[in-house]
Amino acid sequence: MILIAAVLGAVVGSFLNVVIHRLPRGESLVRPGSRCPRCGTGIHWYHNLPLLGWLIVRGKCAECHQPISARYPAVEALTAVCFILPVTLGSSGWRVVLEWAFLAILIAIAFIDLEHQIIPNVIVLPAAAAGLAAAIALEPKHWWEFLIGSACAAVFLLLLALIWPGGMGLGDVKMALLMGAVLGRYVIVAVFLGFLFGGLVGILLILLGLRGRRDRIPFGPFLAMGSAVALLWGEKILTTYLTMYH
Repeated sequence: MILIAAVLGAVVGSFLNVVIHRLPRGESLVRPGSRCPRCGTGIHWYHNLPLLGWLIVRGKCAECHQPISARYPAVEALTAVCFILPVTLGSSGWRVVLEWAFLAILIAIAFIDLEHQIIPNVIVLPAAAAGLAAAIALEPKHWWEFLIGSACAAVFLLLLALIWPGGMGLGDVKMALLMGAVLGRYVIVAVFLGFLFGGLVGILLILLGLRGRRDRIPFGPFLAMGSAVALLWGEKILTTYLTMYH
């Protein structure tokens, strides 16, 4: 199962690269086939193998010899790891399918927001609706938990967006709908970790002189990181935290 998860993750990661590159530009995800982002030359199938293809061409286009971003193998490797983790933690059946889908969507959102500072509605809104339906189908007795988690997370970030214009965008609010829909009560962990990661990275970038205090830093990647941790270890984190005060 770990091998299957790794291979499937790498393949999905290859498709996510297409989504990350084309969707913000309004291009079709299907046609034309994979091509060099610099010269537009079609890529041979054996150069398009997840992870291996980039290594075979040594990170350069086989035609124009211009560098191909290391983001491509990074996304494929990250997706493979994210597909392996739920399996090693005991997830199986439709539960692991939901977790794989959620993690894949988080990766796409994070990299798009990082590059373009947008969280596309065409991804996050359908994903929130589908995620809510899937979560309720898997745990029908706790249907209210996913509805409340989704609503409360979105309202919380919306209030922050109104209080702190420019610091929080409506894309982050819509992303919170997705997070709560899938995570339920553990969205608390996701939001907390998102702010923690964002704060630490922001301080580090300012100290290194790479960002100013008024520069906007995309928050989607940090929410994605917090959501991934909450999905995989949220129950353990929340239980540990609560037992500290009892």
